[in-house]
Amino acid sequence: MKKVFLLLTMALCVIVGVNAQGAGKDKVAVYVTGNVDNSNKEIISSKMISRVSNTKGYVAVERTEAFLNAITQESDYQVSGEVRDDQIATLGKRFGAKLVIVVEANNTTEENCFISARLIDVESGMVLKSVDGNRKITTTNELIALTNNVAYRLMSKDSK
Repeated sequence: MKKVFLLLTMALCVIVGVNAQGAGKDKVAVYVTGNVDNSNKEIISSKMISRVSNTKGYVAVERTEAFLNAITQESDYQVSGEVRDDQIATLGKRFGAKLVIVVEANNTTEENCFISARLIDVESGMVLKSVDGNRKITTTNELIALTNNVAYRLMSKDSK
């Protein structure tokens, strides 16, 4: 009985500690779309989440798979392959996020990649900030560098 009580107490401490870490921070969900392959989308998503979680005042919502599944179930997505910002904002709200980062990553030529990212307020549906970048990509490190650049400029208070 003492072991069960000790385990429950430890679990409660962990839950309270995790909630305290996110207290006062804006929750951000990340959605990556575009014509780059899925492994590159995963890299882009991971780097965006990393930048969010390392930016003061923000915490990443780690429900990416559930969020993506909800988006793919939207009727407009099934018809056109695209989801409107207002639909993403509504889903972000449903998943407990205050903000959603929508990243569009497209191969514009065989070796060139264009990444644009928008920070959207889920309450208003307003785009708070938008940045983009373009680069020749022949290695994973070049994709990571481009993504880090876009993510940094998106989350930086100094960048416009």
